[in-house]
Amino acid sequence: MLHFVLAIVAAAQLAVAIPAYTASLKTSRVADKSNFCVLPQEFVVRNFHVWIPQAADNSSIIINFDYTDDSVMPAIVTECHLNQTSINVGAAGLAPRYACDNALVNFIWTKGTLTLIERACPHETQSRPYEATGVLKPKLNCFKSMRDSKIGGGVACASTPKVMSAEFISLQPTPN
Repeated sequence: MLHFVLAIVAAAQLAVAIPAYTASLKTSRVADKSNFCVLPQEFVVRNFHVWIPQAADNSSIIINFDYTDDSVMPAIVTECHLNQTSINVGAAGLAPRYACDNALVNFIWTKGTLTLIERACPHETQSRPYEATGVLKPKLNCFKSMRDSKIGGGVACASTPKVMSAEFISLQPTPN
């Protein structure tokens, strides 16, 4: 009976350590050969804020948040922003994506869903790099901001809770 219980405990620990996606054979071989490659498993978003201008305002949406992935070595800690000066770094014809301060991390904001994209094994030389993708749908606490306020007229929202985590669910070649 004790062996059975120990086997269940070991299996549960193994299940927690396995990423939510399956790496392709080519990528897993790269990860196995390298001392530097640890495939991304999970990430944390903190202090997510979004401001959506009212229809009559010519301003663009503003998004700010902090991103952390300590499942890779070295850990990635960066800030992410979307504002009037942000440039789409994604491939033509796909959803616009924006680089965080650390260019290994990009994000997409669509209809209340935050998609995080992280370059996998950035120190490896691959003909086509891979990226891990994860999704968060933040629960937002919003209020209307007045036209004459510091940020202008629109809707300002902050995530509740302030700290959200998710697993990467996909590992694919980069589209560009």
